[in-house]
Amino acid sequence: MNHSCIVWGATGQSKVIYDILQAENVRVVHLFDNNNQTKSFSVEIPLAFGVQGLEIYIKHLALKSIFPKEVDCIAAIGGTHGRARQDITETMKSFGFQPRSVQHKSAIVSSFSKTGNSTQILAGSIIGFGAQIGDYSIINSGANIDHDCIIGDRCHVAPQAALAGEVLLENDVFVGTNATILPRIKIGQNSVVGAGSVVTKDVPSNSVVVGNPAKILRKIES
Repeated sequence: MNHSCIVWGATGQSKVIYDILQAENVRVVHLFDNNNQTKSFSVEIPLAFGVQGLEIYIKHLALKSIFPKEVDCIAAIGGTHGRARQDITETMKSFGFQPRSVQHKSAIVSSFSKTGNSTQILAGSIIGFGAQIGDYSIINSGANIDHDCIIGDRCHVAPQAALAGEVLLENDVFVGTNATILPRIKIGQNSVVGAGSVVTKDVPSNSVVVGNPAKILRKIES
């Protein structure tokens, strides 16, 4: 891994990632964002916008004889934006930057678990024996992923959510803060589990479920 990193995203998730990188002695050298109204959270870190800003930064690196392959990259985009997280990571990779996963030092990750590419494992989270975490997924602060769970690509398990053993999250699932999913439940792709919900039965794809026990609130247009 390199000791410098660019981060796409300059709001909440990027602040969390910044803390983790600092603890790893990795320097965030530049921020990028799609929203040109966003401000950098640090006066020491420059912020540019969109692919055009990235291209200008690459020219800046060239003047210093630095190649993009010498700099890591992370898409710090939370919420339900897993697809954007992947697309932006792939864009930075196409320019030569090296995608990086992060894991907070306080996270407990079983040596018998497996995490994919460009994952973000945040503070106090637990990933149990045999669990699998897909590419571009976020396991947020204090989330508990019990034994043999399978988390698909581009998922986001929000703070303090708990997945009991053998839960399956298909791709692009968002599990809200403090939600609980009981053992051996399957959450279909592109579904959302509302904050505080208790899921007691399988959830079909493209569904928003809320409550205790969780019930379908609405369908998501695919």
